[in-house]
Amino acid sequence: MRLGQAHVSRRGGLRRALTAAALAISLALGCREAETPESQVRAALAAIEVAAEAGDVGAFDDLVSPHYRDDFGHDKRALADYVRFHVLAHPRGREVILRVRDVHLTSESTASVVAHAGFAGAGEGALHADAYAIDLDFALEDDAWRVTFAQWRPAAPAELL
Repeated sequence: MRLGQAHVSRRGGLRRALTAAALAISLALGCREAETPESQVRAALAAIEVAAEAGDVGAFDDLVSPHYRDDFGHDKRALADYVRFHVLAHPRGREVILRVRDVHLTSESTASVVAHAGFAGAGEGALHADAYAIDLDFALEDDAWRVTFAQWRPAAPAELL
């Protein structure tokens, strides 16, 4: 094979590789599932988990509806204060594990979620860990799924598995 032929062969191989890569990307994008309301609710839950672990009360608050109410008497502001208290009480080494057990769409714009959450953190020279069973309601508000209700109760740590 002469030098000129090898150059053409390499260029042809590169062109084929780029074409194959572009085709694979196009197929992957075209075959990707459309985002469903359930996947959007799950994405909101993942964002809540990230915000809680980061101690980002503002990001957490953005995921809560202005119409939030719970059985503990919290509104959105009281819930933000409750979260802020826990962030201050456990300023280091915060870990959050969220296990979504069920997402049930109750309408096109509302959903109920059953989850288990584990929280661990370090504060005041001690480690602290808790597990909870959590029931949440979500509503689609301004193209974003937000928590409108939450109820939590202690759960066995094994529930996180």
